[in-house]
Amino acid sequence: MCSPHVDNQHALIEYDDEQRCFILKDLNSSTGTYVHECRVQNAAVRLADGDFIRFGFNGLPLEFRIEQHQHQHQHETTMPSIYPRQPTSNSLHLITQTIPSRRSPSSTTNHQQQIDVQQNTGFSLRTRALSAGTKKISGITPSNQTNNGIRDSIVRPNAWTITSTSNPGRSLINGSFSGELDISGQDNTEITNRVGQLEKEVKGREAEIRELTDRLRNLEPLSSTFKTDVNTLKAELDKVKREKQAASGLISSLQRDLHSKESSLAKLNREIDGLKTDSRDKDLKLQSLQSKLNLLRDRTRAEEDRHNKEKEAKINLAEQQINELNENINRLKSQLQDTEKKLLKVNQNEQKLKQECEHARGQLTEVQRSEATLKSDLASAQRK
Repeated sequence: MCSPHVDNQHALIEYDDEQRCFILKDLNSSTGTYVHECRVQNAAVRLADGDFIRFGFNGLPLEFRIEQHQHQHQHETTMPSIYPRQPTSNSLHLITQTIPSRRSPSSTTNHQQQIDVQQNTGFSLRTRALSAGTKKISGITPSNQTNNGIRDSIVRPNAWTITSTSNPGRSLINGSFSGELDISGQDNTEITNRVGQLEKEVKGREAEIRELTDRLRNLEPLSSTFKTDVNTLKAELDKVKREKQAASGLISSLQRDLHSKESSLAKLNREIDGLKTDSRDKDLKLQSLQSKLNLLRDRTRAEEDRHNKEKEAKINLAEQQINELNENINRLKSQLQDTEKKLLKVNQNEQKLKQECEHARGQLTEVQRSEATLKSDLASAQRK
């Protein structure tokens, strides 16, 4: 598979006997393997019948098919086919007629006619993969081929004719039977009965042949209609193929867009992961700062409480001291009033004492004057 998107050893498909299914293993390819538009890279997935597989990003979509055949009552599973089948040759149908011989009662003569059935070229079959083997199912002859060979009646050869119909590729086998007996004296009754049975069988077969002839005549008008339908289906198939090609181109462009979007999305996811990591780190830092702030708040609150308590204690102490000072002031005021009263009394006494002192001084002055007078008088008296 030549493609730049497919590696030399891209993927492996193998059958698992234990799980009884096929398994697709991607060998760690560069572009991956897609199963139903689901990417598988360096992994293994189970495959089911009808799965669509693409090797690489823009690989060709392949359908996975598992073909099963039954042969001799034994089922065998072939290898899967994932490539489109090529049209095969026309299939052959075999019609076998058994005619009793006149001279040899125990032997039979097989007349075979080969009829080619025209195949519709509008439909294509799928071929088997090379790994699936080349075993085919052999044709099976009817089991009643030798039933007429056991008849021991001696008759002349039957006359068989082939009538051609208007439809090419189809033939009608018509036959007539007349018995000419070589009768022996001992088996007369038995041979007569056998011949009667053979005549009944021939009449039944003639009726079946006439019925088949009528059916073929009835199917001939349908053949033209079928051909018209086939031509219509061919035209529709061509149209669908063209639409499929257009859709494949559109899908390829969409896949490229999807790949670019996936790349952008992966880049955005990486950026988002980086932003998430940064946000997580910032959240951790914010939590640590918040815890530190809470601790500082607790410490500040504790200090404020302690300071308030100390302040309240100081205020209470100051109030007590103020109360004591007020009491002392009141006491001192009362003492001052008493002292003022005493001082007033002392002043009054001092005034009295001053008055008494002045009075005494005046008396002393008068005494001194009197003494001086007396001295002068005494001195004058002494001089005299």
